Amino acid sequence: MFMIMIFYITFIIIIFSLVGFVVNGINNVNTSTIERRFELPSSRVGTISSAYDVSAAILGIVISYFGSGRNKPRLIACAAIVMSIGSFMMALPHFTTGPYQWGQNSAEKCKDPSIVPECTTNSDLQNYLYVFLLGQALHGVGGTTLYIVGVALLDDSVPASSSPMYVGVLYAFATLGPALGYIVGGQFLNIYVDYHVADSDGTGLSADDPRWVGAWWIGFICSFLLFLVFSLPLFGFGKELPTAKHVRATRVSQVHGGKDDKDLIHKDSNDRSLREFPKAMWGIISNPTFLLITLAGTGEGLATSGFATFMPKLIQNQFGITASWASMLGGLMAVPGAAGGQFIGGLVCKRWKLKIQGMLRLNIIVCIAAMILDTVVWIRCPEDSVAGVNIQYNISNNEMMPQLEHSCNSNCSCSTEFYEPMCTEDMVQYFSPCFAGCSNGFLNGESYTNCTCMHHRNSGIPKTMTATVGRCKSDCYLLYIFLPLLLFAIFFRFMQSPPALSATLRCIHDNQRTFALGIQWFIARLLGTVPGPIFFGAIIDSTCLVWQENECGDKKSCYIYDNASLSSYFFIILVSVKIFTASMFILAYKIYKPPSDKCITTVIKKPEESNGFDSICSPEPKSDSTTVV
Repeated sequence: MFMIMIFYITFIIIIFSLVGFVVNGINNVNTSTIERRFELPSSRVGTISSAYDVSAAILGIVISYFGSGRNKPRLIACAAIVMSIGSFMMALPHFTTGPYQWGQNSAEKCKDPSIVPECTTNSDLQNYLYVFLLGQALHGVGGTTLYIVGVALLDDSVPASSSPMYVGVLYAFATLGPALGYIVGGQFLNIYVDYHVADSDGTGLSADDPRWVGAWWIGFICSFLLFLVFSLPLFGFGKELPTAKHVRATRVSQVHGGKDDKDLIHKDSNDRSLREFPKAMWGIISNPTFLLITLAGTGEGLATSGFATFMPKLIQNQFGITASWASMLGGLMAVPGAAGGQFIGGLVCKRWKLKIQGMLRLNIIVCIAAMILDTVVWIRCPEDSVAGVNIQYNISNNEMMPQLEHSCNSNCSCSTEFYEPMCTEDMVQYFSPCFAGCSNGFLNGESYTNCTCMHHRNSGIPKTMTATVGRCKSDCYLLYIFLPLLLFAIFFRFMQSPPALSATLRCIHDNQRTFALGIQWFIARLLGTVPGPIFFGAIIDSTCLVWQENECGDKKSCYIYDNASLSSYFFIILVSVKIFTASMFILAYKIYKPPSDKCITTVIKKPEESNGFDSICSPEPKSDSTTVV
């Protein structure tokens, strides 16, 4: 019995970790890379993450209603196979597109204005968005089955007092998946996207070049293979784990108000019909404690999904580092932050034997701490001084707003289709040699001179200067202040998950828990995690200063952002959501009514009995704040 439980927990931890690895790790790491490779704005890339939640929300509620009495381990195995197919679909666009075109055949120096470039639209790359949506939708089908059925099966098999700790351990290990996804995926981004057909040395690009695209597809291929391998052992488990029967017989009800729908809770899920679906759903939604906890999770899902999707992009832009390094750092903060937060949240519930009211009080405190730490998004390095973007070409210029097109480059026929930054001796950055008015280059094209737009910033007097290809180097060290604070912000953001989930399971009858989780996922995803990445992507797009545009004026991805606006918008969203979440937990705490007549279940180890549990029922102590909260 014990070994079967250990084997199940081991396999479910691996499967949960793989879900996080590909959905919240590899996918988020590749956000900016997919933008660049397939010429997509952030708002459209955000729909890729939302596709997971759309399919999860729709299918999850159906699975939770009809899947309660089914063979749950077999459902989990089938879900892992669906995840494998979804990962393959996510990698497919790489093998059906040609080599990456980064502007290697386009001269970026000042050109003859009489030569008008031909307007050619190439929308084929953007059409691959729908392949990504399909892949993420399949991930949603598999992921929602794994989380709903897997957590319910675990909760059915352990005592109520131990369930928060088990859930905390499960979620703590599950968060290792996204962390590994950030770290491993970041390393893959240091490999050139077409390394198998072209050497990166031959392209002249390096990982710190804004035109660089890493091997984003390798992570999806890895998850495709791993899901297949680890799904097979789960087909060998029985319908339920050996301890489930005894746990059901000894568990004490904590249902809100002590009321159950007896017509539904005693009916096996195999006998349920669609006609009873509305009644069952209303019976759960009308539970005010459940509804308020779900609304809190909805707000949290909106902020967490959006922030997680674009966190590497935020770090990359706010501190001027490469996409791969930003992903690595994000993963290194996510490992102790998310995993530690969920483990400690579950451990606190176990150590002090928290009941529903105690769990809600804990989450209120955690929300306040997380809201204070959300101020971390204000920390950023000073923005690069980019001529024509946030500073003038000439210090004596009296124009109200800087413009890339200036009299000094008006005869150069420049475009923003390709970004080739260059830095002068006085740390002024130019978008490209063309916008700097450069006509001559030397040293293998790495340095330029005779550029008409280069003026000395202090005197404003034209001066012969040399510019080197690449962004200006920064001596900013605020990143090392940002990272520890980000770790604690993630810690407290995830610490509330095990108490909230355990409170949800405790305030609903045992036979309705799988369905309740499905309803909770449906509401939280439909109103939270689905619009979250799209909303954050639209906010990020609104701060764009320079878009990639072709000769036809079609906007693709963004090259340069207003970092100050990024910080302010992220702060407003995160704090507003935390205020809403804390308010929902406060209302849930005030409204919840524990059952009037209860008994305490005590777990006693008996070597001579195979199940190892016993139940002692007695009146609940009236005042013992150290053991019952």
